[in-house]
Amino acid sequence: GNPASNHKFGRRAQTAIEEAREKVACSVNAHPSQVIFTASGTESNNTIINGIAQNYPETHFAYSAIEHPCISEPIKSLSKKGFVTTKIPVDSQGMLDLDKIENDSKNPISFLSVMMANNETGIIQDLPKIIEWAKLKKIITHTDAVQALGKITVDFEMLEVDAMTISSHKIYGPQGVAALILNKKIDMSAFIMGGGQEK
Repeated sequence: GNPASNHKFGRRAQTAIEEAREKVACSVNAHPSQVIFTASGTESNNTIINGIAQNYPETHFAYSAIEHPCISEPIKSLSKKGFVTTKIPVDSQGMLDLDKIENDSKNPISFLSVMMANNETGIIQDLPKIIEWAKLKKIITHTDAVQALGKITVDFEMLEVDAMTISSHKIYGPQGVAALILNKKIDMSAFIMGGGQEK
């Protein structure tokens, strides 16, 4: 049943979705209202990037040199639309090198995406240090935590990131289910138009 419908099949589906939302929120220490369901980690990542681009047209997007293509490619594509984008190098251990960031004083970085745990090397970034650095510069932060969920502690509130991507299939859940955890202070436009579900 369509969860937006008032018939019993729809109400049953709506109840199941909201119960799932509460469980997902609990698993990453977030509020259920911060959980936006998507069909994949790729969709979640594209949603935050394009949603920010639509609402904040002056955004300077930055990402680590070892991000998954579902982060690096949509950010690179924004450069064709006039956005400033920066790929940040990593050191020999695969850690984000904050010392190598050349921040343009006229157009400083305003969005940063850093993968929590790398899907190829297993490197776990020092997110508390990165987030602390970003907050001092008023940078919106996002982490792709798809590979980290279920393996290390993933705590949305403690990390103080603005947005986080997680996916079901990495923790033995069904394929085709993921979520974007979003701090409600971020004003973001919808990436996929025409559907009311997930607002």
